[in-house]
Amino acid sequence: MGTVDWHALAHKLDTLYPDGEKGGSDLGRQALELIVGVDALRSAVDYYIAGDPGSQLAHSVLAFLQPSSAMERCLEIARSDADADSRRLAVGLLQVVADRRGIGWAAEFLRDEDEGVQARGAAIVDQLLWTYRVEPEDCDRILEAMEGHPSAGVRRAAALLRDTMTSRRRPAGTADAPGPAGT
Repeated sequence: MGTVDWHALAHKLDTLYPDGEKGGSDLGRQALELIVGVDALRSAVDYYIAGDPGSQLAHSVLAFLQPSSAMERCLEIARSDADADSRRLAVGLLQVVADRRGIGWAAEFLRDEDEGVQARGAAIVDQLLWTYRVEPEDCDRILEAMEGHPSAGVRRAAALLRDTMTSRRRPAGTADAPGPAGT
């Protein structure tokens, strides 16, 4: 990699305005995705799923960057006719790369015929709540589906998530309400 043309990248991401420019961590993620390359990040998903040496490093990079291209690749694999282990790994990787769209994807995975995919779908909701990428009220509908799910594991996950959501909804002055960092 050579020098980054930041002006061109800012233009491509539409961050420049006549009276200034905008930034933020989401834009930073998008910029890094373009700098690293969409193809490289999609292949990192494939490498992780293959389980070859270095796959955990690929997982760590994808979890850190949370690139849209990785989300898309995970969805392609999860929705494909790939073997069950690959589909489970793809949904499991979505736990750490998914943004708020993961709630809808989790609902889809709860309807999957494979119990491992179902469990990982429930884990997406857990991760989104735990990392504050969604608000508790965003999860009410999916939690209802999880509570009535045929899988005992998914129902247990729903019960734990209800507890998490209840504590997150406590008024700010409550002594045992967690802070943004889970403190």
